[in-house]
Amino acid sequence: MKSKLSYRLLIWALVVFSSLLACNISGNTLSNTPNTPENQAPSPPTNTPPAEPSPLPTDLPPAAEPSPTVQGVAATDPPPQPSPTTGPQCTVLQDLFFRSGPGTAYDPPVRALEPQTVLIPQGYNPIGVPSGPWVQVREPQADLIGWVSATEQFVSCNIDLTSLPSIAVDPPPQTPTPTPSPPPPPPPPPKTGNSAPDGDFPDNLVFREDFNRDYLLRLFVHDVNVGEDDGDGITAVEFTIEDANENVVHSNSEETPGFCIFGGGEPACNTWLFEDDVYKWPSTGEPVKDGVYKLSVHVILDDDSQGDGNWSYELTVDVN
Repeated sequence: MKSKLSYRLLIWALVVFSSLLACNISGNTLSNTPNTPENQAPSPPTNTPPAEPSPLPTDLPPAAEPSPTVQGVAATDPPPQPSPTTGPQCTVLQDLFFRSGPGTAYDPPVRALEPQTVLIPQGYNPIGVPSGPWVQVREPQADLIGWVSATEQFVSCNIDLTSLPSIAVDPPPQTPTPTPSPPPPPPPPPKTGNSAPDGDFPDNLVFREDFNRDYLLRLFVHDVNVGEDDGDGITAVEFTIEDANENVVHSNSEETPGFCIFGGGEPACNTWLFEDDVYKWPSTGEPVKDGVYKLSVHVILDDDSQGDGNWSYELTVDVN
């Protein structure tokens, strides 16, 4: 009985020992196995979303939309200017007039050109009207033919302008000479008034005064002993006008009828002198002023035996 129990205990001990040994061997085997891709367990798949595309930079300008076109050319774009490689050309350097002919006499200008405008030279005129060199050009933007000054301060050209052909042009239009305006009419002559004559009057002397605003005084006078016509028996009539200071402002001696204080009288008397916009005394050129004057008349007879006529008037003058 005792031997059977011992035998069972021995069997159980061997089983336990074998189990412990197996566990130890298994643990050493797992810990010593290298961690290589081939012996790693595959990782479970993950549902990673696909990467989104990076956004465009926000500081970039949007793409320009095409401009509307007319016959294949953008409507908002200016016509192409010639480049230095397309042939002869001139560039405007400063504001410049575009004229119909070679010279400033061709006026008014057709238009004004701005700096950097490109022109196509066509012809050359070394002496314009009135002077200076001029070049005939085509303005490509407006497709106009005209002339500009060819001096280097106005245009810069990529060719020798003197090599261009000479262009015949019509002479500049003649500006009609304006008809001068007639001068304004003078103001009315001075107003005058006179007193009755005072002095010596020979019996054979007959006279008549003609005071007039335009010519002041004309005297009809004759000697009845000689005839009845004006001037018969009269050698001369002398007129003198003095101002308030006894300064002579006018004097005149008339030998031919009619006897006019300012001269003339064959047939019309001379009028007041109007000069420098004022009325003047004809013999002295002194301006006529308002005031009271003394008018003296001396009639010289052919027959001095009868004595001469001498009388005077008080003459008032009113300049308007």
